Amino acid sequence: MRSARTAAAAFMIAAVAMTAAGCAAGQGDDSSLVGVAMPTTTLLRWVDDGEDVQEQLENLGYEVDLRYAENEVATQVQQVGDMIDAGVDLLIIGAIDGTALKDQLARAASADIPVVSYDRLIRDTPDIAYYATFDNLSVGVMQGHSLARGLGLEDADGNKIEGAGPFSVELFAGSPDDNNATVFYEGAMSVLDPYIAAGDLVVTSGEKDFATIATEGWDSAKSNERMTKLLSTHYSGGERPDGVLAPNDGVAISVLEAIKSHGAPAGVVVTGQDAELASVKSIVAGEQTSTIYKNTQLLAEVAVSMGHALLTGREPETNDMTSYDNGVKVVPTMLLTPQLVTQDNLERVLVESGAFTAEEIR
Repeated sequence: MRSARTAAAAFMIAAVAMTAAGCAAGQGDDSSLVGVAMPTTTLLRWVDDGEDVQEQLENLGYEVDLRYAENEVATQVQQVGDMIDAGVDLLIIGAIDGTALKDQLARAASADIPVVSYDRLIRDTPDIAYYATFDNLSVGVMQGHSLARGLGLEDADGNKIEGAGPFSVELFAGSPDDNNATVFYEGAMSVLDPYIAAGDLVVTSGEKDFATIATEGWDSAKSNERMTKLLSTHYSGGERPDGVLAPNDGVAISVLEAIKSHGAPAGVVVTGQDAELASVKSIVAGEQTSTIYKNTQLLAEVAVSMGHALLTGREPETNDMTSYDNGVKVVPTMLLTPQLVTQDNLERVLVESGAFTAEEIR
């Protein structure tokens, strides 16, 4: 899969590199060391992220210290500290807990080490220079519309279909220590709340508060456990909700597994995110309804270009200077555009683009 992704995304990466890295702006200093801290290897997307960042940095002439913390916050804090002690010239961090790194980043600032926040916003610190991510609010909005459209509440243009409903739904959110999770949920509920208020959607369990529906650590075992409990408590006799808002593919697959184990009929509308292979196959099979594809190779290129600009005395390119307040500062950001994937456009978005081969998804 990685080779297909590499070939398909090459032209986009070249375009970003020419813009954000200033074309022939010089290679990295042979002595420059970049620390790359990623959250986990349990999701393929993060493995790809780390490897893409490493490869592109090395192509620019940098040495790279790439580490994964396997979703252990204390481990990532230690890893970042070790990188600072080793004298890295730049840090690119995909945080596990967006609030846990401020002390280490204060040390980085004291050592004049710039920090690029990767995909997940690092919070409560002035010591991050730039942020590279996708338009996370749009991700949530897409998920909300996908759920509403899948249930028959909306047409393809997002217009309400009169007389449809009511439909029963359950809501899941991502990890409470990941700033993106709250943004995804905010976006989704901007679409769903009016339907809930009108009685067209009914949250059967009554569980809607973010703190209640959040999935600690994005752990699919925990979302499976919660879905199983919801089914046994609120859906008797093999009944099930009509739809489930799932914030990513790991949660989506765990929800579908719980519904199958409950003996409930198929046809539940379930959203997702990340275009993980298991979910892509599930969409092809008519189980999961949708996912969100985010070209993380392009995200890696943007983050690398930001870091390269910082290390060569130039200003990184951004396209959002107002939206991402981390509690201490508004962080200059480059936003990339996500894509909704359903059965209808899966081949075009994921196969024709080279994200997957036709053989891989079937």
